[in-house]
Amino acid sequence: MNRLLLSSRYLINLAVIVALVGAAAILVYGVIVLIYLMIELIQARTFTSEAVKNITLSFIQLIDLLFLGIALYIIALGLYHLFIDTSLRLPRWLKIHDFDELKIILLSVVIIILAIHFTGVVVDWDGGAAILNLGLAIAAVITGLGLIFYVRLIASRYSELGEMTVTKRSLEEPP
Repeated sequence: MNRLLLSSRYLINLAVIVALVGAAAILVYGVIVLIYLMIELIQARTFTSEAVKNITLSFIQLIDLLFLGIALYIIALGLYHLFIDTSLRLPRWLKIHDFDELKIILLSVVIIILAIHFTGVVVDWDGGAAILNLGLAIAAVITGLGLIFYVRLIASRYSELGEMTVTKRSLEEPP
């Protein structure tokens, strides 16, 4: 049974593959959108404030799309590193020691995507009051996620202090 359970961790490869394929598809689609935007920009030859607003909104949405692709790529790397091969060399800024750290990275990306989405809505805003509801909803989600970060940070520091206290006690005790 132990061997079966230990071998089953390789099922995570399916999630890694799905995340990688999703990331690749979104990033390739993002490049296609960029090419389309560049062609549209060259062909439009209009320099009105409305044209600037439209192209700004298009590029903000493109950035939003690219962040989603990057998030899927980071998830794929993190899952592979945590479950398959811990010797995978990750960039210094992407140190993942446990599943909670991977979730925090994902939540950070969600916050960024929400902020980018809201910025796009603001750029396209027609002056109506509906933006207030969306802004409050996004603010509530970001506040909730921030609270999760804060609680996890406090719990992590508390855990580290507890481990240091236990280690200090064990060093001070005579053998």
